[in-house]
Amino acid sequence: MGMIEQLGKYRIDSILGTGAMGVVYKAYDANIARVVALKTIRAELFGDHQEAELVARFKNEAQASGRLSHPNIVAVYDYGETPETTYIAMEFVEGTSLSALLVAGTPMDLNATVTCMSQLLRALEYAHARGVVHRDIKPANLLITADAQVKITDFGIARIESSTLTQTGSVIGTPSYMSPEQFRGETVDGRTDVFAAGIVLYQLLTGSRPFVGSASTVMHQIMNEMPANPTERNPALSKTFDHIISRALAKRPEDRFPSAQAFLDALTEAHLEITGGAPLTEEDNERTILAFQRPRSAKEPQEGSRVQPVHTSQPGMTASRQADPAIVRTQPTTFSAATVTPWKLEVMPELQVALSTQVGPMAKLLLRNAATQAVDVDDLCNKLLPHIPSEKGRTQFLESARAIKKKLGISTLSSMSGARSPLTSSATSMHSAIGATQSGQTGLSATQLPLDQAVMDTAEQKLTPYIGPIAKVMVKRAAKATGNRHEFFRILADNLQTEQERLRFLHEVGEM
Repeated sequence: MGMIEQLGKYRIDSILGTGAMGVVYKAYDANIARVVALKTIRAELFGDHQEAELVARFKNEAQASGRLSHPNIVAVYDYGETPETTYIAMEFVEGTSLSALLVAGTPMDLNATVTCMSQLLRALEYAHARGVVHRDIKPANLLITADAQVKITDFGIARIESSTLTQTGSVIGTPSYMSPEQFRGETVDGRTDVFAAGIVLYQLLTGSRPFVGSASTVMHQIMNEMPANPTERNPALSKTFDHIISRALAKRPEDRFPSAQAFLDALTEAHLEITGGAPLTEEDNERTILAFQRPRSAKEPQEGSRVQPVHTSQPGMTASRQADPAIVRTQPTTFSAATVTPWKLEVMPELQVALSTQVGPMAKLLLRNAATQAVDVDDLCNKLLPHIPSEKGRTQFLESARAIKKKLGISTLSSMSGARSPLTSSATSMHSAIGATQSGQTGLSATQLPLDQAVMDTAEQKLTPYIGPIAKVMVKRAAKATGNRHEFFRILADNLQTEQERLRFLHEVGEM
């Protein structure tokens, strides 16, 4: 059966996702020249009772989202029924679910965490003020756009004031993110979303969920136990976050933050204590955008293939389709004892932690790419330094690298021919190398070819097919690191995962 061409007034252009309940289409409303996402129910797959319940939930989603107009909430434009299907026309968002961006065991960059949570809490405060409680806040229902904007989606089980869809005594939600009162089937208010948002914050701060196990185990934990403090799982955090999480995840609603705004105020104050009251800089914003790039996995498609975005978290939807269509992904380099020299296996996990402090989740990718060509620890650190945007950050990274070498007892750093002096005695030369890079004196060419906007625009254009929208940030960072055109393009090439890609990119920009 082929794809339908029309649904109501909407022209169907493509399928964005499929699942047990139905299909989500990319469609076009010719009346107002607007692209939309159409979320549909496949009524023929369900009995009369199930169909009636699903349609009621669908109408509830349309009513809940339809009364909300906020930049951090996916807008609903229209609800419609045909003899074959029921549909909602929604805002078309090119984004990736937060769940696809999280890496187990790896905390999110703190600035990115605060940026994400601030948008989420502002949107929840707006919804609660208009009588809408989402009741299913979780990473899968939060879309992140390429410029790090958060969009709440899937209001299918939202509670609306005066709604008769779900009454006291019904238990509905996602177990790992449900509040105690949800498990008890009690009437809920905005503090239920505060509880779920606290769980999301815990994940971002620590890299793990606070409540894990089977549904019954999770229910027991949520009803009776407090999770480990975030600082126990991420010692780099301030103790203030322990208090914030403790209050957000309080068992009794009256012991929690009374509103999403109160939660946001506490989070903002904690962050300002850490930054000394300084506002976020452009560099901080760039790190946030970098942090919200989807991590690569061995299961992702080969070079040149594309996957479609999911614009709703419809149950049963194929997970492999939850990706940003603007990013072409390639297979990552695989590191194992069989393919990597012993010193790399020993030092890379330690260096990744040190580097992530400076550049966030991008550390793993940058480290793997640099390690493929590094001959020793000094060389590896030299290749990583240009990716650290500030002099202070580079100094901190070098200090961490020296401590790692001392801890691991590394004094001779060569794994191949040509030993180098240890990092403890070469920090000065490495600083000099960075200084030279920043002034364009790299020694790569006797002729200094300066950068201009045209060169940077070309670089972004050529780099985007390889790494997606993140190319814009990478180009800005490389331009800050060097004024030399040759070094500029080689820094950019280091962001590509395979030697073939690096050579092709350098050829495309006229460096080969």
